[in-house]
Amino acid sequence: MNPEPTPPSRLDLPDSSRGVLRRLATHGPATRPQLAKILGLSRPTMSAVMPELMRLNLVGSSGSSRGATGRSAALYSLAPGAGHVLGVEVGATRARVVAHSLDGEQIAAREERVSARRRNVTEAAVATTTELCEKLLAEVGDGHGPLRDVVVAAPTKPSSKPSTANTSGLQPDGVEQLAAALPVPADVPVIVENNVNCAAIAEHRLGAAQNQDTFVYLQVGVKIGLGIVVDGKLMHGAHGASGEVAMMPFPWSPDEQPARAGLEEYLGSEALMARCADAWTDSSGPVPKDPEALFEAAARGHSTARRLVDQHATDIGRLAVGVMSVLDPGLVVLGGGVGQNQLLLPGVRRATTSLAWDTEITVGALGEHATVLGAVHLAITRALDRLT
Repeated sequence: MNPEPTPPSRLDLPDSSRGVLRRLATHGPATRPQLAKILGLSRPTMSAVMPELMRLNLVGSSGSSRGATGRSAALYSLAPGAGHVLGVEVGATRARVVAHSLDGEQIAAREERVSARRRNVTEAAVATTTELCEKLLAEVGDGHGPLRDVVVAAPTKPSSKPSTANTSGLQPDGVEQLAAALPVPADVPVIVENNVNCAAIAEHRLGAAQNQDTFVYLQVGVKIGLGIVVDGKLMHGAHGASGEVAMMPFPWSPDEQPARAGLEEYLGSEALMARCADAWTDSSGPVPKDPEALFEAAARGHSTARRLVDQHATDIGRLAVGVMSVLDPGLVVLGGGVGQNQLLLPGVRRATTSLAWDTEITVGALGEHATVLGAVHLAITRALDRLT
């Protein structure tokens, strides 16, 4: 038996084949006439392209479609041999790994809790994430083509934006070790991208910001961060540190000097729960153990909890005003373990309109999965760029 042909590199495919492959990956199944019309390809060209892509196991038939004349035509889509990618998230509370085909279909997913609310990537988190990858790759098996790309989302600067500048503190312990430890073939590209940037990518492609060219994704949780999309493109900045709003000077007054990352210390969930413990009285019942419990109490109408949540919303709104004053986004999307709670929206909106101007503010549509979805879609984009 002849071995299956190895899918070619980008240079091995003619432009017409690249165009068909990318179109099927980004827009889903289509017939030959549809592809020819959209891509401006002749019938003879299509007659050459499709058999070759099928021979390489990059494209396959996936049923049929009946047109306006009543005639049916074969539908084509990416074949499993086109390959797959991995999105990896190592966050403050969870590690997630997902495998998707190049047309965005999920193949497998795994997740597990990591040590509670740590600000850096610990050895335990590296070990947990590596084990998840091993299990997921075993589940994917050999039936989905080659692994083409891996993107790791972590609270760090992106590895795709090297810099000689002193940005210490933005590359937490463990991130490089994690990227090196992943059990993937040596020839598979692996990059690290900032976790908030990944969430912004996901909301732009799949969630609340699909129709926005310029918007920001403001994450508030254990840490704070900002993903910035301008004219449809993610902004990294000269040093890869765009959106590090934790570094904005805070506090700042004649009587106080700003501390490094002082704003994150104030707005992060640890500080929120410390304020909660200070404000809680014996008559208020048990002190909420985490932000989830605090927001649940506020939703039930608990006065102390509601006051704390309202003040936190005002503080987030003030940060949003700082962002708006520099970037003037068309939309602010709130996310993160705390920021995605709907109870915050009214207070955030009041704060922004009182201090600045009306700007649409909403909660992200993808919840806790935004980061890993952004990582996997970035991996798909990178894989398609090389292949097509």
